[in-house]
Amino acid sequence: MGRVRQYAERVNLLKKIHVGQTWKFAPVVERNGKIVRDHVLVSGRDEHHPEGNYFLEWYQAGKRRRLSAGKFDAALDAARRKSLELEAIREGIFQPVENANSSGTEQRPTIGAAIDSYLDFVHHHRSPRTYLTYRYTLDTLLRESYSKTYADQVGRDDILKFMTDCYKHGLGNRTVYDKLVVVLQFFKRNGKSKLIDASDWPDYVETIRPIYEPEEIQAMLGHAFEDEAIFLKFMLASGFRDREVRFLTWRDVDFRNCVVRVTAKPAWGFKPKNWEERAVPLPSDLIAQLKELKERRNARPADLVFPNSKGNPDSENDMIVKRVVERAELNCGQCITRHGNKCAEGPYCQHFFLHKFRHTFATEHLRHGIDIRTLQTWMGHRDIKSTMVYLKGVQSKDALTKVNAGALAAYVSRSISDQPTSVPEPAIGSPFRLPEGLSARPPI
Repeated sequence: MGRVRQYAERVNLLKKIHVGQTWKFAPVVERNGKIVRDHVLVSGRDEHHPEGNYFLEWYQAGKRRRLSAGKFDAALDAARRKSLELEAIREGIFQPVENANSSGTEQRPTIGAAIDSYLDFVHHHRSPRTYLTYRYTLDTLLRESYSKTYADQVGRDDILKFMTDCYKHGLGNRTVYDKLVVVLQFFKRNGKSKLIDASDWPDYVETIRPIYEPEEIQAMLGHAFEDEAIFLKFMLASGFRDREVRFLTWRDVDFRNCVVRVTAKPAWGFKPKNWEERAVPLPSDLIAQLKELKERRNARPADLVFPNSKGNPDSENDMIVKRVVERAELNCGQCITRHGNKCAEGPYCQHFFLHKFRHTFATEHLRHGIDIRTLQTWMGHRDIKSTMVYLKGVQSKDALTKVNAGALAAYVSRSISDQPTSVPEPAIGSPFRLPEGLSARPPI
């Protein structure tokens, strides 16, 4: 197959595809005068590549130009428009507007170009996990939903359609809320803000974070091997995230001051969440156990505290919890994972997971009087609202004392025959009144 003719030999349509371990540009395939969707030429062979985005390529003033054109349908329209634009320039109908900040002509960013630019920024300024989340939200969900060519054409209807499409993908209200935040940040970066009304935001229930009960913790520690027990104790007492404990080295443990730190590890490619290092105090007894573990291993300062069997960061920390739980016979017997594994048959119970130790850490510290700002620092939250969600699960001891001393507690703790024979009349001026026909005395 020869070279594809393209639009008036002025605008080439390329697609960026994944070949081996790299991404490369490949010309599209044309049959009977029509461009074939997702088919490109690779070393002269016609191959099907559904991944990647289309790009326009043309020469202007002797220089090659390329511009992201998004998915197939948008790319065809963009190629036709660019061809007409170049024809008009050639005929002298109008002159391109030069951008003083670049060597090319000023372009309205297409939605594809805007997404690529923003994801490139996120890739170099945020964590890998954040980048993957943003990439799915923008490069998959938004590209599929947004039907306009340019990013600055967005309106309220486009955002509402994006939310509807997210629901069609089976996403819940809370997830759609999070995706919406990313999309609105993206459009704000492209000069479009205040796109939706306050009433358009998805409603969701802010759930109480689950925590481990004392008897569950005791059962896990009672059935854990020595090193497993120290790991579980550390997760409980530090409130560390999974990635934070995964890259913890002995240099981060301050044995003298009973403090453990979250620090960046460039060699491992680890950066603390929110780019903030922090220090968390640990109980002195746990510090002593960690010191014994370090001496027993004859570990060096740069060694990982909780490595896998090869001395590398352990990506299976969550399975440590689940194996101990199965050993302690705490599995509920009813869970089925998304892969079809049943907790009645193995270490798969969904009620026991690593991050639940972090929830327990926060809730117990609030119960015992640690102020919310201090806890925010220990947990590494940028926003105080992230810490305040744990207040929902906190029941103060004073409140419980008052509840136990009240009349309701007296009623529920006695049998009907032991109930008092009278109820105090409401105070004068009280808005409370008994319904007509009812006596203030309970039935005998």
